Amino acid sequence: MIIMIISVFPNLNNNGVETLAKEVFAVLSKLDAQVYVPDKYSDVFSRESVCFGKDSEILDLCDIAFAIGGDGTTLSVAKNASRLNKLVLGINAGRLGFMSGLEKDELYLLKNVASGHYEIDERIMLKAEVIRDGKVLSVHHCLNDAVISRGNFARLIDVKITSGGREVTDMRADGVIISTPTGSTAYSMAAGGPVVSPEANCIIATPICPHSLMDRSIIFSTDKELIISANNDKNNCPVLTIDGEEAIKINPCDTVKVSLSPLTTKLIKLKPENFYEILKKKIIERRA
Repeated sequence: MIIMIISVFPNLNNNGVETLAKEVFAVLSKLDAQVYVPDKYSDVFSRESVCFGKDSEILDLCDIAFAIGGDGTTLSVAKNASRLNKLVLGINAGRLGFMSGLEKDELYLLKNVASGHYEIDERIMLKAEVIRDGKVLSVHHCLNDAVISRGNFARLIDVKITSGGREVTDMRADGVIISTPTGSTAYSMAAGGPVVSPEANCIIATPICPHSLMDRSIIFSTDKELIISANNDKNNCPVLTIDGEEAIKINPCDTVKVSLSPLTTKLIKLKPENFYEILKKKIIERRA
């Protein structure tokens, strides 16, 4: 008999996650799954029928990774899983859970994970490279967005985007968001960008509080490479932020090259809802 290995990554900083995680463990136990949990939670879940290990180790050995929390939790686990080509299921214990495959009252559907009755929702990712004097200083992969924004001072910065050696736009703004379709419902949407279905493979550039009313979002095909530079007239270094997590200072002579990443995120889909139904239920109806 083949035993399914599930590694569960709960975000215990979210209310109710500890209880929800224990409910997930109980369901997985009935499905004869071998469950692993990060060893930093060994005291919390010492009485559960689970094994413990380092985050990287249990992600490497699992068949599927479960992320229990909000969208930030799913995003973090999904990015790490993408490097190992692992499947991810998000279980929502937060407010929105737009990336989650299940709500906390839908754990009965976990039986479909064990039986293999699910679809795989594959999402593109972006690669952002920081370049100085022709040399790549660092490489980052993002599922939502790469954001270049002003530093500590509340002053506009000059952002220039070129593609294929030709200038696309030159704006004064608080910054620019370069997002995937997945990220189109996150910071980009809050900045006035378009909502794009994950089925539409593209790159979205959305200005943040642009000075000109004419500066709007631009959508690029995924075969384009975007070169972005950012400067300020004060001693204020712009910052590159990857998925709201990593923050890298950008010098005036630096450029950021954004292109399609070779990595993809694979989310498990257990329900028949499509993107537009989820959008209506989680965003439009909640704000009505």
